[in-house]
Amino acid sequence: MSQAGLNNISSGVLPPSVPLKFTANDATFAVPAANNINIFGGLGATTTAAGSTLTINVTGSGFTWNVVTSATNPLSIVSENGYIAKGAGAVQFVLPAAAAVGDMFRIAGYGNLWTLGQNALQSITLGSSTTSVGIGGSITATQVRDTIEMICVTANTEFQILNGVGNLTFA
Repeated sequence: MSQAGLNNISSGVLPPSVPLKFTANDATFAVPAANNINIFGGLGATTTAAGSTLTINVTGSGFTWNVVTSATNPLSIVSENGYIAKGAGAVQFVLPAAAAVGDMFRIAGYGNLWTLGQNALQSITLGSSTTSVGIGGSITATQVRDTIEMICVTANTEFQILNGVGNLTFA
């Protein structure tokens, strides 16, 4: 009769099939202590364990979409938010005064034209076109369905359009 599992293993000696370290994406590694390794969730992730199963749950929030129907005041856009311009008159947006590298924003025209203004020292680039630096610079939709997706490439000051639909006017 045979038995499954590990038999006759002296303390501290493990066969070569048992992992002795666990390597992370960044090339750091964890070494089990007392036959245990801890796995914790980070920002947007949690872990649970039951029996022989370890579950890692990632709760990325994705984009929050906002329908903007008012054209009365410039609306300061927020990181990881998308805006649908849908209301009376042209909708006025303005870049956030503070943005980190990698912050992303979207504006989708749907029934309305829109303009995206800037703060001091800011600019927006699409290919070889760049807005004037500062408060006087802007991008304006020329058709009601014009859309942009953009990312901050230099903290607080430089933004790049990753995707654009339509014929945008750069000022």
